[in-house]
Amino acid sequence: ELFEHPLTRFVAGFLGSPRMNFLPATLVAGPRGLHVDVGGTALAWPGDRQGEIHGAVARSVELGLRPEHLRRAGSGPPVPGEVRLPVKVELVQPTGSRTFVTASIGGRPVIAEVGAHDVQRPGETIELALDMRRAILFDPATGSVFGNDNRVKTAKETTMAGPTRAIKL
Repeated sequence: ELFEHPLTRFVAGFLGSPRMNFLPATLVAGPRGLHVDVGGTALAWPGDRQGEIHGAVARSVELGLRPEHLRRAGSGPPVPGEVRLPVKVELVQPTGSRTFVTASIGGRPVIAEVGAHDVQRPGETIELALDMRRAILFDPATGSVFGNDNRVKTAKETTMAGPTRAIKL
């Protein structure tokens, strides 16, 4: 639960290896709905998730994407909530069953997890698929996640209830 739905940037960055990608951005309302602008690159925010972040429109945000939620795009059409971008691979790190590649989105480096043989060498241009259904928006001033009640939720306001106890985060 903490890995998939962290409440703060600290927790999101602490859990996972490699760590979550954090990209400074602005949330923008456009004719086709909301999108996250990362250095001039527009990433469409999924329609079914727009209500949860509406309070952040026109604000600076920090986009969080885990490396496993960025992959090499397939040959079929994008799935709902997926954004595809051409990127130039800057670094290839094979690890056996998977490979981590570093590329840039909006001038910011990101790490993507791809298949073991999906990328052969730096310099290749590939189409990267970003699963925006799994993206998280953080308030850069507080590090808190934008909640689905149109405002930033703080860790103090949220608890995880277990069968016999509650843990304050």
